[in-house]
Amino acid sequence: MSYRGTLLTTLFLLLPLTMSAQRGKLSVWLQEKVSDERSVGSRRAAEDGQEMLMTVFVRTTETLTNEMLVEYGGTIYAQLGDVSIITIPISQIDKLIEEPTVVRVEANGRADVTLDTVSKVSNILPVYQATAQHSAFTGKGVIVGLEDVGFDLTHPTFYNNAARSEYRIKAFWDQLAKRDEASTGKLPVGREFVTEDDILAQGCAIDGKTQGHGTHTAGIAAGSGYDSPYRGVAYESDLCLVANAVSSDMAYIDEQDYNLYTSATDALGFKYLFDYAKEQGKPCVVSFSEGYTPYMDEDDLLYNDFLKRLIGPGRILVSSAGNESHQLTYIDKPAGKEQAGAFLKVSKQNASYRIKSEQPVTLTLYAYKNGNTPTHQLQISADDERWSEEEVIDTLFIGSDTLAVNIISYPSVFDGQGSISLMQLKGNVALNQMAPIAIVISGEEQQAAVIGSASYALANRNTDPRWNDATVGHNILAPGSLTAPITVGSTTHRTRFQNIEGVWNESLYDNEEAGLWSPYSSVGPTLDGRVKPDVTAPGRNVVSSFSSYYLEEHPTATGSDVAHFNVDGRTYSWQAQTGTSMSCPVVAGVIALWLQAKPDLAREDIIGVLQRTCRHPEKDIDYPNNKYGYGEIDAYRGLLDILGITAIKEISQHEPHDARIWAQDGLLHIVFDHVPATPVSVSIYSTGGARVYQTSISAQQTDITLPLPTLSKGIYVVQLGNSGSTLIRK
Repeated sequence: MSYRGTLLTTLFLLLPLTMSAQRGKLSVWLQEKVSDERSVGSRRAAEDGQEMLMTVFVRTTETLTNEMLVEYGGTIYAQLGDVSIITIPISQIDKLIEEPTVVRVEANGRADVTLDTVSKVSNILPVYQATAQHSAFTGKGVIVGLEDVGFDLTHPTFYNNAARSEYRIKAFWDQLAKRDEASTGKLPVGREFVTEDDILAQGCAIDGKTQGHGTHTAGIAAGSGYDSPYRGVAYESDLCLVANAVSSDMAYIDEQDYNLYTSATDALGFKYLFDYAKEQGKPCVVSFSEGYTPYMDEDDLLYNDFLKRLIGPGRILVSSAGNESHQLTYIDKPAGKEQAGAFLKVSKQNASYRIKSEQPVTLTLYAYKNGNTPTHQLQISADDERWSEEEVIDTLFIGSDTLAVNIISYPSVFDGQGSISLMQLKGNVALNQMAPIAIVISGEEQQAAVIGSASYALANRNTDPRWNDATVGHNILAPGSLTAPITVGSTTHRTRFQNIEGVWNESLYDNEEAGLWSPYSSVGPTLDGRVKPDVTAPGRNVVSSFSSYYLEEHPTATGSDVAHFNVDGRTYSWQAQTGTSMSCPVVAGVIALWLQAKPDLAREDIIGVLQRTCRHPEKDIDYPNNKYGYGEIDAYRGLLDILGITAIKEISQHEPHDARIWAQDGLLHIVFDHVPATPVSVSIYSTGGARVYQTSISAQQTDITLPLPTLSKGIYVVQLGNSGSTLIRK
């Protein structure tokens, strides 16, 4: 049974849309904030005389200027074409969208780090060490930018070597820091630090005592390793960092400033990193191991367009796919199937789902108060006139429990097909405390889908086997789901490690295998049908640097630490973590090596390299696909491809697995892991394919030094017998 009436509007505490103009110009998330401001903003302003500012994207038909924003109290912080990022009092957004030149205003909330929380809590974090150390390409001359949380700016891995003769963090914007005079007007929040003394004096990001995520990801992408085996990929690159705000950083933000931290603020962070690299005249790759559940509609359109204009030759953005695949989040009802459904799996009082269809569908919520037969239901049929009014408000009564339902419909902008319906649910208690509830979509002629998230998951239950259509998929997080980033999923390579306390840990998902896709890693397609991720890299069990300030505040939280060491009276750690957060900086570091080889690589060039050189962990599936993208990244084959020397038939497409080779001071050094039983040939080729040197090493030697022939400066390929080849720089 259901009851409809004006009382429901009062009972339902989620957003009711009130203005058709807002539907066209404001994103759904932003409409909610504007609606909240109408109800509480005037009261708050009367109490303290302040209005809350918000950072938003704005699209206009003519160039926006600060003079045009004066009457609204707005300030421009970035402009790329017709898309600007501004701050503006929330109370003025209603007035701004009445301007004829304003086409669209949007923002979304803060992202979260993409750690696999299941494995983090279970402490299943074995050691992963990078396998390839390309001595010819180290990231030198490239800026590696990271936007993340919990940076320890003093960690020795951010110096060039164990002697710490050069500090490699060149600029730092902490969006949570107290603003100074120099930052006012340039940055909407926080403060930048641009000298080594100022950065080191800061010590850590504002959230560095409660977070360590950014220290870990930066170490993977570009850490020198200090005096340890845990060297990052692009270990001679320069670093530029932005400490942004995630959902868990709320304690560091004044309530008055909450809405200054949005997806638009994250976009400003990316621009800051690329702008710094441009000032230095160097190429840049930016790594972002965070994400939020995308709206799959126009809410992300300006974000998408801004990022597309931000990247370009020598400017590459890399984003993690997310770790959403440990939950079922998708219901597919193909055309020709009458019904499809699944049960809600939510521990919160609120939940949000999206329904995508070409035409309105019949939506039914079934409640199972007793046994396997539905006892209560709420049905909104396809011909219900409220669908055409773009908003449905109703309630499912389940005995003494109530589940308020609000459905907002709008066109699908990205693919231009059909409509999106945002279904918001609010219970009088947590949803998992109610009777089991199934969501069912019907309409034999309609292709339709229901999309949830890890927070608002779905489940297949024995309660009613008819509704067991929940699957994994369509769960790539934004901004990785957008078109600009190179999006990274995770593969598993190590399954056990011994922590600093001597405890061995070993545990995987039931369907997890070494060398293959990690079952937590988010998969595509995107909600508008594109294949994602683009590539995968090791993400399970990665060891890297961690915040000493976190360790100082949490001295007993060492279950994931694999080593501690002391420098200048501080205790630093190497810690194991798991997630696409870790695979993302692996790929960013590799792209830094590629940018060193060819500084003007653009996104489409990177995609081409991935397509030609990625490893295919599963041979019986087609690539690209929605688990691996083009496959698992191969840094060395990518370098060979970029240098144009893959056509040299005499060289191997892989590096030696049993020897290390490097050039130094006119000498070629070869160190074998095992004593060779037979003589080994050594050949050196120019990048043009000419063999410029050949010799043979007698058997039973493990450490060989050879004089390099007279060679001009450049890159050469050393082929070591049949075991592999490597690149050297003369």
